[in-house]
Amino acid sequence: MKRILAFVLVVVFVFVLSGCGAKQSKKDIFNVVERNYDAIVTACENKDKEALLAIDGVTQVNIVDGYVLVYCKGAGIAPSSQDYGFYYSEDNSPVTVDCNLGIVCYAADLSPEGDGYQCIVSGNTFYTEHITGNIYFYSNAY
Repeated sequence: MKRILAFVLVVVFVFVLSGCGAKQSKKDIFNVVERNYDAIVTACENKDKEALLAIDGVTQVNIVDGYVLVYCKGAGIAPSSQDYGFYYSEDNSPVTVDCNLGIVCYAADLSPEGDGYQCIVSGNTFYTEHITGNIYFYSNAY
Protein backbone atom coordinates (compact mmCIF):
# COMPACT_ATOMS: atom_id res chain seq x y z
CA MET A 1 0.00 0.00 0.00
CA LYS A 2 2.83 2.40 0.84
CA ARG A 3 4.43 1.82 -2.57
CA ILE A 4 1.17 2.61 -4.36
CA LEU A 5 0.70 5.78 -2.34
CA ALA A 6 4.32 6.80 -3.00
CA PHE A 7 3.86 6.16 -6.74
CA VAL A 8 0.65 8.20 -6.86
CA LEU A 9 2.33 11.08 -5.02
CA VAL A 10 5.30 11.02 -7.41
CA VAL A 11 2.98 11.06 -10.44
CA VAL A 12 1.00 14.00 -9.03
CA PHE A 13 4.23 15.84 -8.16
CA VAL A 14 5.65 15.34 -11.66
CA PHE A 15 2.37 16.45 -13.25
CA VAL A 16 2.24 19.63 -11.18
CA LEU A 17 5.87 20.54 -11.85
CA SER A 18 5.88 19.65 -15.52
CA GLY A 19 4.06 22.77 -16.64
CA CYS A 20 0.81 21.02 -17.51
CA GLY A 21 -1.10 24.24 -16.88
CA ALA A 22 0.12 26.00 -20.04
CA LYS A 23 -3.32 26.96 -21.33
CA GLN A 24 -4.30 28.45 -17.97
CA SER A 25 -1.02 30.37 -17.81
CA LYS A 26 -1.61 31.87 -21.25
CA LYS A 27 -5.12 32.89 -20.23
CA ASP A 28 -3.73 34.39 -17.01
CA ILE A 29 -1.17 36.49 -18.91
CA PHE A 30 -3.78 37.74 -21.39
CA ASN A 31 -6.00 38.71 -18.44
CA VAL A 32 -3.17 40.60 -16.69
CA VAL A 33 -2.56 42.60 -19.87
CA GLU A 34 -6.25 43.28 -20.49
CA ARG A 35 -6.89 44.41 -16.89
CA ASN A 36 -3.81 46.66 -16.81
CA TYR A 37 -3.40 47.70 -20.45
CA ASP A 38 -3.13 51.48 -20.01
CA ALA A 39 -0.75 51.19 -17.04
CA ILE A 40 1.40 48.67 -18.91
CA VAL A 41 1.68 50.79 -22.05
CA THR A 42 2.53 53.93 -20.07
CA ALA A 43 5.13 52.10 -17.97
CA CYS A 44 6.68 50.45 -21.05
CA GLU A 45 6.84 53.68 -23.03
CA ASN A 46 8.56 55.34 -20.04
CA LYS A 47 10.75 52.27 -19.32
CA ASP A 48 9.37 52.37 -15.76
CA LYS A 49 10.27 49.00 -14.24
CA GLU A 50 8.88 49.89 -10.82
CA ALA A 51 5.42 50.65 -12.24
CA LEU A 52 5.40 47.29 -14.02
CA LEU A 53 6.56 45.43 -10.90
CA ALA A 54 3.64 47.00 -9.02
CA ILE A 55 1.16 45.15 -11.28
CA ASP A 56 -0.22 42.01 -9.67
CA GLY A 57 1.27 38.97 -11.42
CA VAL A 58 4.50 40.64 -12.61
CA THR A 59 7.65 39.30 -10.94
CA GLN A 60 10.55 40.49 -13.12
CA VAL A 61 11.19 43.18 -15.76
CA ASN A 62 14.13 43.58 -18.15
CA ILE A 63 14.67 46.03 -20.99
CA VAL A 64 16.59 44.80 -24.04
CA ASP A 65 16.94 46.39 -27.50
CA GLY A 66 13.73 48.45 -27.26
CA TYR A 67 11.73 45.55 -25.84
CA VAL A 68 10.35 45.55 -22.31
CA LEU A 69 10.36 41.91 -21.16
CA VAL A 70 7.96 41.06 -18.35
CA TYR A 71 8.20 37.70 -16.59
CA CYS A 72 5.04 36.58 -14.81
CA LYS A 73 5.33 32.91 -13.87
CA GLY A 74 7.04 29.62 -14.43
CA ALA A 75 6.21 25.99 -13.87
CA GLY A 76 8.13 22.77 -13.59
CA ILE A 77 11.76 21.92 -13.11
CA ALA A 78 14.38 21.40 -15.80
CA PRO A 79 14.29 19.67 -18.19
CA SER A 80 10.50 20.07 -18.20
CA SER A 81 10.00 23.68 -17.20
CA GLN A 82 8.12 26.57 -18.77
CA ASP A 83 8.19 30.34 -18.34
CA TYR A 84 5.38 32.76 -19.20
CA GLY A 85 5.04 36.48 -19.56
CA PHE A 86 4.56 39.30 -22.02
CA TYR A 87 6.66 41.93 -23.69
CA TYR A 88 6.23 45.36 -25.21
CA SER A 89 7.73 45.93 -28.66
CA GLU A 90 8.43 49.56 -29.61
CA ASP A 91 8.26 48.73 -33.31
CA ASN A 92 5.42 46.19 -32.85
CA SER A 93 7.43 43.28 -34.22
CA PRO A 94 7.35 39.81 -32.69
CA VAL A 95 10.41 38.19 -31.14
CA THR A 96 10.93 35.28 -28.82
CA VAL A 97 12.42 36.03 -25.45
CA ASP A 98 13.98 34.56 -22.36
CA CYS A 99 13.41 37.17 -19.66
CA ASN A 100 16.80 36.40 -18.10
CA LEU A 101 18.81 36.25 -21.33
CA GLY A 102 16.95 38.69 -23.56
CA ILE A 103 15.93 38.25 -27.18
CA VAL A 104 16.33 34.67 -28.44
CA CYS A 105 15.03 35.03 -32.03
CA TYR A 106 14.05 38.10 -34.01
CA ALA A 107 11.08 38.24 -36.43
CA ALA A 108 13.09 36.99 -39.45
CA ASP A 109 13.95 33.77 -37.59
CA LEU A 110 10.43 32.91 -36.43
CA SER A 111 8.17 30.22 -37.89
CA PRO A 112 4.37 30.42 -37.81
CA GLU A 113 2.89 28.22 -35.07
CA GLY A 114 -0.75 28.20 -33.94
CA ASP A 115 -1.87 31.80 -33.42
CA GLY A 116 1.70 33.08 -33.17
CA TYR A 117 5.32 32.26 -33.93
CA GLN A 118 8.02 30.05 -32.51
CA CYS A 119 11.66 29.19 -32.77
CA ILE A 120 13.55 26.21 -31.41
CA VAL A 121 17.06 26.72 -30.10
CA SER A 122 19.13 23.88 -28.62
CA GLY A 123 15.98 21.80 -28.09
CA ASN A 124 14.19 24.62 -26.24
CA THR A 125 10.94 25.97 -27.71
CA PHE A 126 10.25 29.72 -27.61
CA TYR A 127 6.74 30.89 -28.56
CA THR A 128 5.16 34.34 -28.96
CA GLU A 129 1.66 35.55 -29.79
CA HIS A 130 0.20 39.02 -30.26
CA ILE A 131 -2.14 40.14 -27.45
CA THR A 132 -3.06 43.73 -28.31
CA GLY A 133 -1.36 46.94 -29.39
CA ASN A 134 2.41 46.49 -29.06
CA ILE A 135 2.11 43.78 -26.43
CA TYR A 136 2.87 40.09 -27.01
CA PHE A 137 2.56 36.94 -24.92
CA TYR A 138 5.56 34.65 -24.63
CA SER A 139 6.16 31.16 -23.34
CA ASN A 140 9.32 29.10 -23.22
CA ALA A 141 9.61 25.33 -22.82
CA TYR A 142 12.98 24.06 -21.66
